[in-house]
Order: sequence, then C-alpha cells, then structure tokens
Amino acid sequence: MRARNLARAGWTVTISLVAGALVLGLANRPEVPIYEVTSTIITPTFATLGALIASKRPGNVIGWIFLAAGVLGGVNMFSGQYATVALAPDDPTLPGGALAAWFATLAQNSFVVSILFLVLLFPDGTLPSRRWRPLAWAIGVFIAVSLVIVALSPGPLAEFSSASNPFGVEGATLPGSVLAAGGLGVLACVVAVILSLILRFYRSRGEERLQLKWFTYAATVGFTTPLLLGMLAPAAFEVLGRLLWTLGFLGLPASAAVAILKYRLYDIDRIINRTLVYVALTAVLVLVYVGSVFSLQYLFRALTGETSQLAVVASTLAIAALFGPLRRRIQALIDRRFYRGKYDAQRTLASFGAKLRDETELDHLGENLVTVVRRTVQPAHASLWLRKPVPREK
Repeated sequence: MRARNLARAGWTVTISLVAGALVLGLANRPEVPIYEVTSTIITPTFATLGALIASKRPGNVIGWIFLAAGVLGGVNMFSGQYATVALAPDDPTLPGGALAAWFATLAQNSFVVSILFLVLLFPDGTLPSRRWRPLAWAIGVFIAVSLVIVALSPGPLAEFSSASNPFGVEGATLPGSVLAAGGLGVLACVVAVILSLILRFYRSRGEERLQLKWFTYAATVGFTTPLLLGMLAPAAFEVLGRLLWTLGFLGLPASAAVAILKYRLYDIDRIINRTLVYVALTAVLVLVYVGSVFSLQYLFRALTGETSQLAVVASTLAIAALFGPLRRRIQALIDRRFYRGKYDAQRTLASFGAKLRDETELDHLGENLVTVVRRTVQPAHASLWLRKPVPREK
C-alpha cells in the first residue's frame, strides 16, 4: 500500500508540474514558444507507465526509474517555463528566474541519467551479469561528477544565456579539453549501455527474448540514429534532431508497453489494457463533445443568429449514447491487437455456440468440439470418447 501511494504521489506531482508548465507557457511573450509539445507528450507517458509498474511490482526498480524520469521531466518542464517567464527581457513579473533555470538544467541532465540506467537494467531491474558491475559503478560515478560540475560551473546556463548559475563557484571553470573529454565520456556511456542491452537480448531465450525484442530495437535505433546524424550530417540534425530525440525517448515506454501487453511482462497487462481503453475512450468522447458543441452552436447562429444551450444538451446526450458502444469497439480493437489469442478463442467459442444450435449429427458435433478445444486450449493431444448408450432393462 505504501508503494502504491508513493507511485500515485509521483504521478500526481508529474501531472501537476506539466499542467503548471502549460499555464506558464500561455503567459510567455509571443516571440517565445508557448511550450515544448515534445515534453508534454514524453513526461506523462513515462510517469504513467512507471506508476503502473511500481504500484504492482514495487520490488522491480524499472517502475521507479520510469516514474523518476517522469518526475524529472516535469521539473524540467515547469522550471524551464517559469524561468522563461521570469527572465523575459521586458518587465519580468516572477522572482527567482536564475534559480528556476538552474533547476531546469539539472533536471534535464538527470533525466538523461535515468534513461541510461533504465536501458542498462531493463526488464528485471538487474544487470545482465556480475561482469557489468564495474562498468555500472563507473557510469554512475562519472555521471554524478558530471552533474556536480554542471551544478557548480559559473557563468551563463546552457539553455538560458541571460541567467548566471546562482550556485556557480568562481575558479571552477574547466578548460575546453576537459569538457570535450567529458562529452566523449558521456558518448561512451551511451554506447556501453546500448551494447549491454543488445548482449542481454542475444543471450535471452523464450518469452524473455520476446519481451526484450521491441525495447532493444527502440533503444538501439532511437538513440543511435540522432547521435550518428549529429556527427555525420550536422545540417540535417539541426532540422530533424528534436523530432528524432522525441521519437527515441517515446520509443522506450511505448516498446515497454508492447512487452507488457503482448508478452505479459510484469503481469500487469490487464491494468495497461484498461488504461488504454479508457484513455482512448476519454480522448474520443472529448473530441466528439467539443466538435458537436461547436458544430451545433455554429448551426444555431446560422439559423437564429444566436447561440443556444440546446447544443450542450444534445452533445451531452450524444456522449451518453456513444459511451457503451464506443467502449466495446475500442476494447475489441485493443484485444485484436494485443490479445489476439484471447480474441480468437472468443470468436471460436461464439462460432461453435452458433453451430451447436443447428447441428443434429452427433459425429459432426464431436468433430467441431475437438476443433474448438484445439484452437482455444491448444493441448498437445485432443480426442473425444463417447460412451455407448446402455440399453435399459425392460
């Protein structure tokens, strides 16, 4: 219960930070982007999946890493928007802009650290083998030192040139050669982590291999593509870099969700199933409601010259009527995509029930029964034995 409450609290904090960032984004000046759409998508996705895993499998660190990545993304998003408003060149209205910029910078770098350990420990929360422990410790120490350097380096912050580091230590500025070596070290950490995932996939067997397949593909392609593009074609990276990194980060929770739904990773597939159904249902109903209200209001203005509350009433009644059928259709769509075995079994049983009402030949009925058992239960061998009727004594 404590783990579940903690997971819910982390998810609530993340969603609150994202909502606050969106509100602050609306207060930004016209020349400043309203908000980062990519962060708005990535952050809640990580937090939601992490909260679901952590609440049901609190002993597995993967759920907590997903949740921590979501919280860090929320801190980065909210602090960044706060700093953008507070550091506006004309008439700043909020205090502490430099401090918010410092938090945003540190949270952004910490988010990358959480992703590295997520890839290194997926899916069971342990290293591929004991031989990887020195590398894991080396990565942890190197990343920790890098975060301390970022937190204490004096001068302007990376994403906010108008703000100076409020915690910068004079004389702590590192030479360019050391910074270049640090960048190469980060690249080496990324490569080592991806190689560990590929090696884990290569050594896996059976269901674990199926669970790792999509995640390995998403992590390998999603991270190597923007890195190689940035080194080989910087001009193209300027245009496509943000999109590629967004797809790379989104690929991790998406591929983990596929492993959970299709290959029963963590045994929480029913929770994810319900979440997908009701999230999709809510999104569709909101779109239908908003679209119908605007359409009907436009129609009323065209006919009568003024709006009417009948548009809201009619839209509400339409939503109530669509809820049940739409939920069943979305449930069937998700079952067909991720629960194909269950869906096929249900269709086979329904078809057998229809035949059972009309079939009169006992031999045909027996053949159909054996076929249904083989398709639904999938036993190694199936046969039907019928006892001969015993004649009654007169």
